[in-house]
This record gives sequence, C-alpha cells and structure tokens, in this order.
Amino acid sequence: MLFGLACILAIYPLWHVIVGSLISYPEYMQKVLMLWPNRITFENYHYVLGQGTVLQPLVVTIFITCVGTFVNVFMITLAAYGLSKRFPGVKAISILMIVTMFLSAGLIPSYILFRQLGILNSVWVYILPAMINPFYVIIMRTSFLDFPSELEEAVAIDGAGKFVTFLRVVLPLSKPTLVTIGLFTAVDYWNTFRESVYFVTDSSKKTLQDFLYMVMNNTNMGAMGTGQAIVTENVKLAYTALAIIPILMVYPVLQNHMASGIMVGSVKG
Repeated sequence: MLFGLACILAIYPLWHVIVGSLISYPEYMQKVLMLWPNRITFENYHYVLGQGTVLQPLVVTIFITCVGTFVNVFMITLAAYGLSKRFPGVKAISILMIVTMFLSAGLIPSYILFRQLGILNSVWVYILPAMINPFYVIIMRTSFLDFPSELEEAVAIDGAGKFVTFLRVVLPLSKPTLVTIGLFTAVDYWNTFRESVYFVTDSSKKTLQDFLYMVMNNTNMGAMGTGQAIVTENVKLAYTALAIIPILMVYPVLQNHMASGIMVGSVKG
C-alpha cells in the first residue's frame, strides 16, 4: 500500500502537467484534481508552437544535448579506461579528480575563465565546462575493472593497437554502462539552466529551461516577441510538457540497458 501511495505521489505531478495542458482555461480553473480531461483540446500546444518563441531554445537544447552527450561520454570513457590501468601516479590522478567533485571555482572565476577562452555567449559554454564528470568516470572505471585483461591481451597478439582494442572490443562490451552514463549526461545537458542565466545574454542561444523559467515567472511575453503579456496557467503547463516529454520518451527505450549498467557500476569499486 505504501509503495502504491509513493507511486501515485511520484506520478501525479507529471499527470497534472499533461492533463492540464490538454484542457481549456475555464475547465482548468474549475478543477482541483487533474484526473482526466472532460474534453481534450490541443489549443494550448497550438498557441505555444504558433508563437514560435519556444522553437529556438528547443533547437539549442537539442543541439547541446546531442553534441554534449557524445563528447562527454567519449571523454569519460577515455579517462576511465586510462585510470583502470596500473601505472605510476594513477592514484594521485584519481584523488585529484575526485577532489574536483567537492570544490568549485565559483561564479566569478568561472566567468573570467570563460571570457578568456572566448566561449561566453556561445553554445560551447554549455558543453566544454561539463565535458568530464568525475562521478561518471568512477562508474565507468568500475566497469572497466571488471573487463577481462586476457581478452585485451588476445586482441593485442592479433596485432590490434591500444586504440583499436578500446574502440572495437572494450566499448562494445561496456554498452550497458555507456548507455546509463549517456542517459544521465543527456538529462544533465537537457536541464542546463545556470550557464544560460549567467554566461549567455544572446537570446538566440538561451536554453529551453531558461526560457521556461521566464514563462513560469510571468515574464512579459511581449518582450520575447509574442505580443502576449499574460500567459495562462494551462499554457504554462503546455510549455512544461514540451520541456519534459522529449527526454522522458528516451528512458523506456533504454530501460534494460540502464538497469544492468547501474548494477555493473555498483558491484565493484
């Protein structure tokens, strides 16, 4: 019973968003609990997509999610594979990497660094600073520690180099962990908000979460080119649904790989 109650409490907020976005404003104001719409309407989505202001942030977010996830996973696997081997200084490097999980440079030093790198007001300010996540490196390293060294030695005898072995043997056998880290990374990039607020002033490079924040806080939509000063609550829910549904649809497809990937990363350390 407690498990069922917990499931309801977890699912209802999402259900509220979806149902609220599919009903008219008068019906929304009459309902206390959003259990089922009396009459389904797509007017809210028609309004949201018809205004066009959500499309540019959506494109930017999709771009940084796809490119950022690919770059991040590739760099993480390289770092984790190297740290899974024994060589002088590997423990020191691992400790230094772990320390970065608990220490942050702060907002102003980060701003100065990004300005010197020339990535302010560009999509790369979202991708490059988060290129390697130490926590995911640890998970990936754990997966590589479980990899049989005999197989690598057999491939090396056949004449394959280190990089070829890594690409064609190690990575395919680490698919569950790769998928898990890839999904977590994609969610991180999809939810990018802080960088958009502090490091990007160009409205054409704002992320979907930043745009959604402006909508939720009753920002004057006329300033964003819509000509509409007030956004109704059910229209806000339509914006929210558009920000949630795309990334939410990915999980069922990768669910099996995620479960096994998390188990692999938690068994050995």
